[in-house]
Amino acid sequence: MSGTEDDRDLLAAEYVLGVLEGPEREGAVRRADQDAAFGAAIAEWEERLAPLAAIVPPVTPPAALWQRIEASCGLVAAPLSRAPLSQSARSSGPSSARGFLNALGFWRGTTALGFGLAAAIAVVAVVDRRVPPAPAPASEIPVASAILNPPKGAPAFVAEATPDRTLVLKPLERVAVASGKDYELWALPDGANVPKALGVLPPGGQTVTVPPTLRGPMQLMVSLEQKGGSPTGLPQGPVLWQGHLSNID
Repeated sequence: MSGTEDDRDLLAAEYVLGVLEGPEREGAVRRADQDAAFGAAIAEWEERLAPLAAIVPPVTPPAALWQRIEASCGLVAAPLSRAPLSQSARSSGPSSARGFLNALGFWRGTTALGFGLAAAIAVVAVVDRRVPPAPAPASEIPVASAILNPPKGAPAFVAEATPDRTLVLKPLERVAVASGKDYELWALPDGANVPKALGVLPPGGQTVTVPPTLRGPMQLMVSLEQKGGSPTGLPQGPVLWQGHLSNID
């Protein structure tokens, strides 16, 4: 892809991942409405990242939820209010009046039941949006994130940092490593000249703890090294992916 296409693809990935904020996100929304290619890139990233939803733990709805659904849909038995009969209904006699009311009650009941069941199905279909999940512990809420992308091509990893200095890297697409080689993760704080090794990075992702000596914004890099990682404590192979992490504290 050309540089322009690479920039567009990266911006679409950042938009779908939710790492854009303020004017950047508003600009992406406007561009998606006006640029068909950018909108298609967003749709492609949404489809590519959809499997990540499988790692989100399921949330059990409260026990009283179904009762609330039944009540809101009118499925709970309630006394019928009877309107005064018209003059024509009164003149037709008690028997015909009861028959008319019974028929009316039947059709009201079946109609309400039909609408109620349809509404209940609709509510159940979106119950995961109506019922807020249990809040995650503060130590697990990311404080910063970064997308690691190559000089050219699509991003490969997303990194999320939590307040307890845990760094979680997840692959955005299938990544393979050559036989006899390993990927190694490095951190280079802004203003520093020597990167710090954070360990071998398996293609399937990794969770690492960032040492307290590494603070503030930093560049994350993934290099290709010999099996087991670089023996010198510095990258020996080429840096394949990198991204900037705004904060780790």
